[in-house]
Amino acid sequence: MKKLLLGVLFIVLVVGCGTKPETVVTKFIDKVKEKKFEEASKYALNDELKNDVSLSYNNTVQQLLFEKLFSNMKYEVVGSEKKGKNETVVTVSVENVDTKKVFLNIFKKMFQSAFSDSGEELNIEEEFKKILNSEDVPKVKNITKFLVIKTKEGNKISVTAENVDILFGNLNSTLSNLDKLGEEEVGENSSANGSNTDVTNTSENQNKDNKIEQKEEGPKAGTDQKLTEPTLNKNR
Repeated sequence: MKKLLLGVLFIVLVVGCGTKPETVVTKFIDKVKEKKFEEASKYALNDELKNDVSLSYNNTVQQLLFEKLFSNMKYEVVGSEKKGKNETVVTVSVENVDTKKVFLNIFKKMFQSAFSDSGEELNIEEEFKKILNSEDVPKVKNITKFLVIKTKEGNKISVTAENVDILFGNLNSTLSNLDKLGEEEVGENSSANGSNTDVTNTSENQNKDNKIEQKEEGPKAGTDQKLTEPTLNKNR
């Protein structure tokens, strides 16, 4: 009888732990990392999540970029806070490839190539591969908050666009602002070339490119969870 009671208690404890908000978030992220989106969607309120984050590649750069984002995705649950009777906010620290810096590095190469006398055309695809395959690929840490809601089916995550964006190294917010990113880069280089600006700060910034940048909170990334596909435009 004792063994039976202990067995029942063990099952109750396991089931109870499995439904904790932190556990639900952990399982969700793990399934995303494993590219098992249909299984990940079981932990989300949005049944269409599996369709929103399904992947298809148009070129080798896209494929390489996403492979690096999946393989470099690291996270840690750093806290949780109960909000009302049925809601819990789970705070997660996420580390991944810093897509903004990757694209900034490409813009730098494009700008330098445009004003180069070598006559050689920059191979953008090869530059992406060099950066993404480098051991010093830039990385970033962001904090994101997952809202977990208690439902009849158990705890479910109200997955936001920002959650997905931060999991994937700010990919959506970076690609949504590529025009501004390019303008910023060209403006900075033009100012540096057109004046006697002290280059010490520039050197320091370049040395920081390959370090992990810690950010307190992630950027806004739109209204849905769909992953934006990166496109290559040599005429930018």
